[in-house]
Amino acid sequence: MTHHTSILFVSILSSVLLSACAGTPSQTAKDYRPETEARVRVYWGANVTFYLNTACVTGEAKHFVASKPGLSSLSNKTVGMPVPPDAARYFHEYIVPAGQPITVRAQISSQQLINGKQYRVTDPATASTFVPEHGHDYEILVQDNDGPDEIFARELVSSGNGTSTVPHPLKSTSSCKP
Repeated sequence: MTHHTSILFVSILSSVLLSACAGTPSQTAKDYRPETEARVRVYWGANVTFYLNTACVTGEAKHFVASKPGLSSLSNKTVGMPVPPDAARYFHEYIVPAGQPITVRAQISSQQLINGKQYRVTDPATASTFVPEHGHDYEILVQDNDGPDEIFARELVSSGNGTSTVPHPLKSTSSCKP
């Protein structure tokens, strides 16, 4: 590799890594106020966006990318949530307002072999909404199906025996109607 190529490679890699970290809220366990907030964990694998204080997908609501496949997702971002024994390896955790709807929009991209050639296939986006309760912890999981992808939620329950999970209902939603 020539000197010029090395410099170009390093500058491109640096830009990619820095942009992968941009735009995600920076939160820590000490920022959490259980009397007015909840915590949500999102597992790596799908492109997931949270829309705050809305029961539908709209660019007008405050929103942020909670998870996307890439190098930045291969290190966990935590805000102190308990981890159940069946947790996936990579995840991001967030502190969110309680008592307000959160819409979760998810989309999975994958490589598929079609007629002997590799193609990148992106599933249609799907969205669901729920209202987190203050002081509660939730996990969002996205399942890649043959048909539409599915978004699941579960609530974490801590006891003397450790942390377990129970399914938490989500309501399917879509883009906001004007």
